[in-house]
Amino acid sequence: MNRTIAAILVSGLVAGCVQPPPPAAPAPPAPAPAPAAAPPAAAVEPPADRVVSIQGAPCSRFLELSAEDREAATMFYIGWQASRARAQIINVSGIPTIASRSMNYCVDHPNRPVAQAFAAGYGSYLRSRRGW
Repeated sequence: MNRTIAAILVSGLVAGCVQPPPPAAPAPPAPAPAPAAAPPAAAVEPPADRVVSIQGAPCSRFLELSAEDREAATMFYIGWQASRARAQIINVSGIPTIASRSMNYCVDHPNRPVAQAFAAGYGSYLRSRRGW
């Protein structure tokens, strides 16, 4: 029985001598918060109900538009002319030619309607393609 008591005492001493594990490494500092995005510089919203006459808008106004707005109007008017011609297909590679011819028409005739410029540009392109 003495052995049992001795084994218990020795195990208690050994357990008491065991060094505790080292403390965990400190967590790295939190990353700095991302800088707040700067507010957009005077973002101007278009009026809610802006009405434009498709057939009456003058070329001069079309030429005053920003490049982005002029591009959007160009795509609209080409689509509108294709619809008026009851086109079933459109050659996408011809869009820059139609746009260029229509723009040149507007530069030469700023008081005429944009729709007329695109009718001329679209028609000119179709005639040059013969069979399209």
